[in-house]
Amino acid sequence: MNERLKALTAEFLAERHTLMAFLLGLLRDPALAEEILQEVWLRLAEAAETGQPIERTGPWCRGVAKNLILMRWRDRRLGKVLFDQDLVERTERAFDEQDRHGEHWSRRREALGRCLEGVPEGSRALLHLRYEQGLPLAQVAERSGRSLDGATMALSRLRKDLADCINRRMNTEERP
Repeated sequence: MNERLKALTAEFLAERHTLMAFLLGLLRDPALAEEILQEVWLRLAEAAETGQPIERTGPWCRGVAKNLILMRWRDRRLGKVLFDQDLVERTERAFDEQDRHGEHWSRRREALGRCLEGVPEGSRALLHLRYEQGLPLAQVAERSGRSLDGATMALSRLRKDLADCINRRMNTEERP
């Protein structure tokens, strides 16, 4: 692997969560989002091999992802998703603006990681079912042996506790 590809790979991996959020926000289909994420990676590797100039990896990858999404929507007219190029453009602009505040969001992700370390195993399992596996609440409840209301309340409390923990950590880090 050449040095340029290594550097772009590291940048791609640093951007993968943001890129996946972009894809999921537009597609609402984790499998299709993952497929497009992989296609973006292949195109990035190809661009590195051919020497195509890439100034900022995140915006470049989102641009490729946007074009792939638009092509899929045109070709397949996916289900209930309405084709709206303006929506895609606005979403891309929002993510570009977020890039300017990237350090803030990186610090929040770090704080979340540290906060998750303190979450009990049973609660972590709920988070895994809902947010990593993407299961609907009814399935989360069933698999965790809780009622739907119980699972909903537990996840709501976990989100609030995690948000509080993140805010405390962010405030502590900002103080001189």
